[in-house]
Amino acid sequence: MHRVIGRDLVAVTEARHWHDGRRDGDAESLLHFWLHFQGVPPLMAHGSGELLLLEFSEPYAAYDMGEHGETRVGPAQKPDLLALLPGHRLLDAALIRGYATRPALGGVLLRFDHCDLVVASLGDEWVLRQGTIPSELATYLTVGSWLGDRAIG
Repeated sequence: MHRVIGRDLVAVTEARHWHDGRRDGDAESLLHFWLHFQGVPPLMAHGSGELLLLEFSEPYAAYDMGEHGETRVGPAQKPDLLALLPGHRLLDAALIRGYATRPALGGVLLRFDHCDLVVASLGDEWVLRQGTIPSELATYLTVGSWLGDRAIG
């Protein structure tokens, strides 16, 4: 996360599940996403159970899953929450401890110049929310300290 704090977000790429030409809601259809910050490779977010995995990697290509639908990969589109982020600067980030028997990264709280965004994986489902962790999930997700004072530009 340190490599992207203080950088402008220029684009968001999403991988979403579609079936019969339709998709479910914002978080429900989201498989993976990539945050494209100026000057660094894309940062991929992958939720797995109670863990959020972050790595620098390029988006993969769309693929067909036959009778189970398809995965489409492309720019985030309004009204989805991630589409509101390009054009804004990431000011800070705080790691979110997940609900696990041992300490684990369950998510991240991203502070942009126009909003805060909670991104977490809980029960193999995405938690995407503008603002703070929903009160009903506070038992499972705990926000740590802001990383910005330790960021290296």
